[in-house]
Amino acid sequence: MNEALRLDYLQAMGVDTYVPRFMLDGAAPSPIFELDIAVEDEFADGETAEVASFDADTEYQQMAEAQERNTPAPTGEPQRAGSRIASALQELGFESAAPTPALAGQASSAPGATTDVAVSPEFNVELVATGIGLLMIVETTTAPPSPAEKRLMANIAVAVSRHHKLAKAPEFATSRFQWPVLKTPGLTMGGDAAKEALQANVMAQAERQQAHCVILFGSALQPYIDVATLQSAGIQLLYAAEPAAMLADGSLKAPLWQNLRKVVFSL
Repeated sequence: MNEALRLDYLQAMGVDTYVPRFMLDGAAPSPIFELDIAVEDEFADGETAEVASFDADTEYQQMAEAQERNTPAPTGEPQRAGSRIASALQELGFESAAPTPALAGQASSAPGATTDVAVSPEFNVELVATGIGLLMIVETTTAPPSPAEKRLMANIAVAVSRHHKLAKAPEFATSRFQWPVLKTPGLTMGGDAAKEALQANVMAQAERQQAHCVILFGSALQPYIDVATLQSAGIQLLYAAEPAAMLADGSLKAPLWQNLRKVVFSL
């Protein structure tokens, strides 16, 4: 197999390096390749410096209590963290966050519903590891996460760490997945192949980060995630609204926070 194609397949499965244990009879020796891989820190100190400037746990606690009382979540108060994030979003030029369109050939569905995958999907994904047993999946086909959306995801991890009294603070690392991995005639690039590749990537990242809880933002990627496979590996899948939608409507955080309070996190 062509080496570049082999590396693309390994990347799609979330495997950094693969070394065979045995040499096949008649197989040619594998050449040594020097790969220059640049690692980008999407959650640099400059972007997450604001995370520790307010009590993120209090914000999500208030959202959960408001949801339990069936009353609207607190919004519009300038001193609340949610309002500060919304103000930051407006400063970035986002007056209102439009929902990300569904992938080609895919209909919107409720969380956990069974939906057919697209015939020829094309999408980009970011997997955000937190180092505390929590993995976040967000679709970035239209645009990468804005600084405000990154702060929101960072705040979720901080709130989880504080609420569950974890000894370790979140440490963020981002990996990217795109489909199709390589547009080459003759390669399988259908929806089923996309589902297998993304699922393998998520499983590999979860195992590498020792994550036992995965948050899937939005509904566009739901058909490409196999809940049964995650559950068989002891990984709990939680559904959440898109980060942009949460920034526009703070009450959307409450259902996610209620579910996160029930998860048992152990480092």
